Amino acid sequence: MALAAVWFGTLDQRALVRPDEGRYAEIPREMVASGDWVTPRVNDFKYFEKPALQYWATAAGYTAFGESEWTARLWPALTGFLSVLLAWWTGRRLWGPAAGHLAAAILGSSLLFVVLGHLITLDMGLSFFLQVAWTAFLFAQQDERSVSRRWMLLAWGAAALAVLSKGLVALVLIGAALVGYTLINRDLSPWRRLAPLSGLALFLLIAAPWFIAVSLANPEFPRFFFIHEHFERFL
Repeated sequence: MALAAVWFGTLDQRALVRPDEGRYAEIPREMVASGDWVTPRVNDFKYFEKPALQYWATAAGYTAFGESEWTARLWPALTGFLSVLLAWWTGRRLWGPAAGHLAAAILGSSLLFVVLGHLITLDMGLSFFLQVAWTAFLFAQQDERSVSRRWMLLAWGAAALAVLSKGLVALVLIGAALVGYTLINRDLSPWRRLAPLSGLALFLLIAAPWFIAVSLANPEFPRFFFIHEHFERFL
């Protein structure tokens, strides 16, 4: 409770920092004002650099609690706090209560993590859903096959939310971890528990609708988002 009070109670202690905080606070404000939750906009200009999950979460916060610095920072703060709880739960489940407390203490006191949990960027949401995906994937390797499949479906669902948080970089990070583990340990067993058909179906069910909707409303979106943002800008 003390951590929650400090974590959430300090969200409105400073003004928004330009440019990122201002931009990521304004996009959901314009969503609420316009009623268009499909096409992100800044100052009425279309903004296709990133997906919409955090914008929706913040817009929902504005609708529920009003517009303020506190509400604008609520989503990164919430996902950061949940990350600490997940670290505690994972450590406790694997190695006991002491490990859980230590994991939560280390993560919750890490300077960069605390800063990102109180800054309006898309990184904390991405980090949280990647953490959920990797945690579920880890437990899928340990439990019996019927339970393992449920863990894998959770991992696929979290991966979809990670993509909706910041784009295809989520798939790169997840894939790199899986391939890296396989190469280092020469162990193919995790691949046998991926539940690819049902998992991919769930992934597309969660991630695809917004990409389809925004592409239908804005034919220029697919090339800008998938080609320019993920490839051309790095060349």
